[in-house]
Amino acid sequence: MEWKSNKEKFITHIKNIIGIIIKYLKYSIIDGIIIGVVNYLFMLYMEMPWKIGISILMGITNLIPSVGPVIGAIIGGVVLAFYDIKQALWLLTFTVVLQTIDGLIIKPKLFGDSFGISGVWMLIAMIVGGGVFGVLGIIFVVPVVAIVKYLIKNVYLPYKHKEDFKKD
Repeated sequence: MEWKSNKEKFITHIKNIIGIIIKYLKYSIIDGIIIGVVNYLFMLYMEMPWKIGISILMGITNLIPSVGPVIGAIIGGVVLAFYDIKQALWLLTFTVVLQTIDGLIIKPKLFGDSFGISGVWMLIAMIVGGGVFGVLGIIFVVPVVAIVKYLIKNVYLPYKHKEDFKKD
């Protein structure tokens, strides 16, 4: 690795950081698909109308952390309320349960494992990111934590190690 110029190292790091961001987007889409499919299966079981449309809406709005699932649930609930208020309430209740499972189990596991960060640390990062920076903190916390981990592991520690050898 020593033979690489600083410019080559910099370009490599930028490419790797872009790869982290792309991976984050990819896993966000996978999470949205999971939510949409699970929502569809629930609506199918409950014999609700507009299963496909509402489930697609739920999967797409799930891509927007925190507020997206709420927006999807409200729109889906309003649509179902025109048909049957009980089914709308069932959908809203199920959405709360599903989003709790998604936020506490699925997302930390999916994102944490894909970036080599434990689910517990991802959950802590999401809580801190949301608490400090609000919705933007929740949106960007996963790639930021992954990029910081990458920079520490691949930039800072090798540099620190090199500096330690110079002292000896």
